[in-house]
Amino acid sequence: MLPTLVVVYTSFLQTSGPVFTGGFGLQSYARVISDAPEAIINSFSFALIAVALIAVFSGLISYLIVRRDTKTSGMIDLLMMVPYLVPGVVIAIGFVTTFRTGLFDLTGTAAIIVMIYFIRRLPYGVRSTTTNLRQIKPSLEEAAINLGANPLKAFLTVTVPLILPGLIVGSLMSFITAINELSSTLILYNSGTVTMPIKIYISVLDGEFGIAAALSTILLVSTGLCVYTVFRFSDDSESSFV
Repeated sequence: MLPTLVVVYTSFLQTSGPVFTGGFGLQSYARVISDAPEAIINSFSFALIAVALIAVFSGLISYLIVRRDTKTSGMIDLLMMVPYLVPGVVIAIGFVTTFRTGLFDLTGTAAIIVMIYFIRRLPYGVRSTTTNLRQIKPSLEEAAINLGANPLKAFLTVTVPLILPGLIVGSLMSFITAINELSSTLILYNSGTVTMPIKIYISVLDGEFGIAAALSTILLVSTGLCVYTVFRFSDDSESSFV
């Protein structure tokens, strides 16, 4: 924890470029708000959009994996691990070479960053939701169907509320890793899509350690709140199945 505490401590020191002038204050945070508000907005916006997509697709893919025991579902389950195993730099280079020409020229746009967040963090959501779904007996859905509900309505009204804790935990884990993503974003960003990790990286290179420390502290607080929420929902999810 010592390096982390040093970063937080440094964010409250008064600076002049790379030089710490002594004393404490909120100068670095004021500079972040005035000089780099777009980095904070972009980080949260891109991560939240990607997480919303992850929540939807996690439920659908998990349902196919758990409830449809076929070769296709098994292949989907295997493919879900590919974005987790492949380095972010490699995926980013693939995205650049794929989406840089013609109608699919998305390089430097917010869309391509949201796409890579979505692809790289989808395994977190699928794994979390799949774990919850395996604990729910199919007989619950069958009972709803026998009472007159169609399969889709049975899934939405019976299964989704039961797997909701898993969806939330997976989404939060995806958000934590997406908002801290650097390796892939470093290749895909432009001046209009700078995120907090990118701004921290640039600030360190420029010797603006105060801004880097302030942005790092904001990331730490955001991540810490999400981790706390994950533990709370994980406990609630476990107790609901006991």
